[in-house]
Amino acid sequence: MNEVEIKSSVASAMGAKVSVTGPSRGLYLIVGRSAAIENLVRSAVGSVILRLDGKKLLATLTFAGYLALRGDAEVAHIGPVTVDIKRLANVSQSLSRVAGPCQRGSD
Repeated sequence: MNEVEIKSSVASAMGAKVSVTGPSRGLYLIVGRSAAIENLVRSAVGSVILRLDGKKLLATLTFAGYLALRGDAEVAHIGPVTVDIKRLANVSQSLSRVAGPCQRGSD
């Protein structure tokens, strides 16, 4: 787990310390307001795993990176993605059995 301190004027005025704990690294669905979302992910020390379309992608981020992007005006939505490992393994196994494109031999 990764603990991140949240700074706010209200907490400071009251002499409080606010900490949030999350995973050290996670997988997130990010929807940007523009196609430049990849640059934001990289600036938050994240890695793009899969681009779904011009404004949507899956990325890995630290918890601090997630919190930073969550407050960014260029991010329309960001949320954690949970992967069912058993289902993913079954899909992967099924896909590995599928034959590739037919190759023509010399007739």
